[in-house]
Amino acid sequence: MVRTYSFNPDSYSMHTQIVNFIGKHGKVLDVGCAIGHISDILTSNGCEVVGIELDKDSARKAENYCREVIIGDVELMELSDEYENYFDFIIFADVLEHLKEPLNVLQRFKKYLKNDGYILVSLPNISNWRLRIKFLFGNFEYEDDGGLLDKTHITFFNENSANKLFKDAGLEIYKFDLTVGDIPKYGRFFHFIGNLWPNLFAYQFLIIAKKHKKSL
Repeated sequence: MVRTYSFNPDSYSMHTQIVNFIGKHGKVLDVGCAIGHISDILTSNGCEVVGIELDKDSARKAENYCREVIIGDVELMELSDEYENYFDFIIFADVLEHLKEPLNVLQRFKKYLKNDGYILVSLPNISNWRLRIKFLFGNFEYEDDGGLLDKTHITFFNENSANKLFKDAGLEIYKFDLTVGDIPKYGRFFHFIGNLWPNLFAYQFLIIAKKHKKSL
């Protein structure tokens, strides 16, 4: 089944924040690249992109934007030795919440990152105010639309557990940011408010991390 996510161009969307942080050039591993919605922009910006994708049909489309797309389950695979200490950036955009052992994946994939490189991760926030209201009234139904309770999510995070994930993985958080969801107006204002109370207002967390100096 083709994963037909599209790039969200909003200034405060996860996609835009990730692309803006990476900037021009650099070697990028896009884990869970789907049909290449992020890889397309990065390649246009002069980056060398390698993708990983579980769905074969999606991977074939992503090949239009990546130097290589590796098909397989990120929880089971090991990349070839040529990719050790190779990438300037590794992206896990909306990926870790779908995994049984996200900590194990982060720990294993560190070796593919250069010592001065960055891992960029977006995670849904289970403590978002929308869900708190649902839970207050006893509502807990999985969704089919890729939202916070998407039926394919099997691991859930709030601010504390997201921070702990990176600490346990031996990664040092360089930047902790967020998105408050699709709000068409006053994006800058709501982004500011969200950063004041991220555990309440964040729809997704954006965590940018580096290898911990002790692990180098």
